[in-house]
Amino acid sequence: MHQVTRSRLVVGAVSPSALAVLPAGCGGGSAATSFAGNPTFQQQMQPDSTAAAQVAQQNLVTDLAQLKKDAKSLTKDTTVPGDPTTLSAAVTTGQQDWQQMQHDSCSSMTSDQQVVAFDDQTVSRDATSLRGDVGGMRTGDITAVSNDMSEIQNDLSSLKTLGIAPQVTTGTQVTAGTTATQSANDMINSVNKPAGALSAKAAQYLASARQRAKQHAC
Repeated sequence: MHQVTRSRLVVGAVSPSALAVLPAGCGGGSAATSFAGNPTFQQQMQPDSTAAAQVAQQNLVTDLAQLKKDAKSLTKDTTVPGDPTTLSAAVTTGQQDWQQMQHDSCSSMTSDQQVVAFDDQTVSRDATSLRGDVGGMRTGDITAVSNDMSEIQNDLSSLKTLGIAPQVTTGTQVTAGTTATQSANDMINSVNKPAGALSAKAAQYLASARQRAKQHAC
């Protein structure tokens, strides 16, 4: 599962005047003391908009780089597209074994039924694997790309609040992220329905095999 953890300063909702450390005795209380004792806070939060602007610009650059990485990972994920092929092959094997059963003698019915049952278990396992891979893609790469684009929108909002323009363009990476997400969702939708139909077909072969074994037992 792909999970991205970010820790950052949200600059859009803080005015420059609110960033200054309150002097002792001016109502700052323990909050002022904790700020004064925090080197990271003092380093990032200067009582002017320049530092806040630098942080916002850097956040945007970082999130764009992360989006590029995650969109590339999503585009290259071939796990789910390959699963239907495996599932289809298992169903084909089950069909062939079922067809062979139609020509075998009564002495082979029990073993033939067991073979078809094994094929059905294989199909069931492959279908479960497909569902798991789909879920992993949704909660992994797709969610990561969506979160990246949300972070970028937050960065742009922060810059707008500060009244400054972004130093880098975002259109190319955002478009790539949107395209990758849409393509992944379309692919998932395209495999879910056929996978269900294949599983149902394998179950039909097994039911038929059981019925034939029952009717044609020696």
